[in-house]
Amino acid sequence: MQEHPYWRSTIAITCGFVVILAAAVWTIRKTSHEKRKRSRTNDSKEPDKVNANVNSESNINNKNEVTREEDVNAEKNEETYDKQSPNDKEYPNDEEYPNDEEYPNDEERPKDEERPKDEECPKDDTIAELPDPKWEKVGQIQELYMYPLKSGRGKNVRECDFTEYGMKLDDAGKFTLRDRMFLVYNEETGRFQTGRQYPTLILVSLSAVDENKVKLEAVGMPSVIFEVPKNLKDASEAVQCKMWWGEPVKCIDCGTEPAEWLSRFLTGTTSGLRLGYTMMDRRDVFVDPWKKFTQVYRTLRSEDTGLFSDLASYMLMTTSSVEQLNEKLETPVSTLQFRPNILVSTQQPFEEDEWEWIKIGERVVIRNVKPCSRCKLVGVNPENGVMDKEEPLKTLKSYDEIHYLHRAHG
Repeated sequence: MQEHPYWRSTIAITCGFVVILAAAVWTIRKTSHEKRKRSRTNDSKEPDKVNANVNSESNINNKNEVTREEDVNAEKNEETYDKQSPNDKEYPNDEEYPNDEEYPNDEERPKDEERPKDEECPKDDTIAELPDPKWEKVGQIQELYMYPLKSGRGKNVRECDFTEYGMKLDDAGKFTLRDRMFLVYNEETGRFQTGRQYPTLILVSLSAVDENKVKLEAVGMPSVIFEVPKNLKDASEAVQCKMWWGEPVKCIDCGTEPAEWLSRFLTGTTSGLRLGYTMMDRRDVFVDPWKKFTQVYRTLRSEDTGLFSDLASYMLMTTSSVEQLNEKLETPVSTLQFRPNILVSTQQPFEEDEWEWIKIGERVVIRNVKPCSRCKLVGVNPENGVMDKEEPLKTLKSYDEIHYLHRAHG
């Protein structure tokens, strides 16, 4: 049988009771109809044991053996296999996620109760073997999105690498883009800024120009091209920004040109906002303020937090969930308002809530660590940057259960 000229893969989800999490990663390869049929037969076999410490710079070998610190290539338009038993954990209410108020100092930040030592999550980076998986097809990859600029315009990609820090896009001869690797921050306070403060930030695109330069552009503004600063040798030179609840993150300032461009576009002035670039540091979920999440979401690990994302390296949602929501809305909303990385075409709305392990194709396996809590960013129209202060948030709050649609990651 003749091979298709494009890549095909399948998504799958398994049930099982395991005590670890992670973005375990394998590679997707070109397959024919016959290979795909054989893969369905073999999906009941137990996958290889892997390590959670995924390093985006390492490669997988030709024999498809899984080794430590590896990358994965994923592609959209991929069939999906999947099986998942319901998660037994109870999801906290909206109070588990910060509102839009700022916490200028540690005293104003929510306090965490200490967890008994014998209940602490292990801090090792290993992934236990999956319980004998029986993969069940649940859908097909419809779209893959990444957001190089936090709260910026989404970039639809055909294929990408799945890494510990989120999606990575390698384009020959161009700067390597990663999901949410740039962020806007306040020049005076160091606090990160998103579409919650500046809805029109969602109209700003960031793209690679060559190996060292990227471009910011938006309708009505001349674009600006600037060189991405090299990683600092001295960490003391880094800028310390503040995320939710004052979580400190270090970044490299990108200089005057992008700062003035962003300030002019978002505020109408030439100062006040700066652009930061990731130092590729891992965030620690076992210290404040993250610790409160590990007390509820027992599988959450440091490698799941991404670069500048609010809470997770990846956000997955399904087409049927958005379709059901739109049936309740007077004005339908775009899928991009929820800022997913992985959009799966399925039959049943919100069935993704019950997925625990998700297998994409033959070599990508990720785990569901928490639902995506709601915030007002879902009200921002990605086409015009206008925020609806009521919908779809008002309708989402009417649901009896917490669903993945509830929060965008900025």
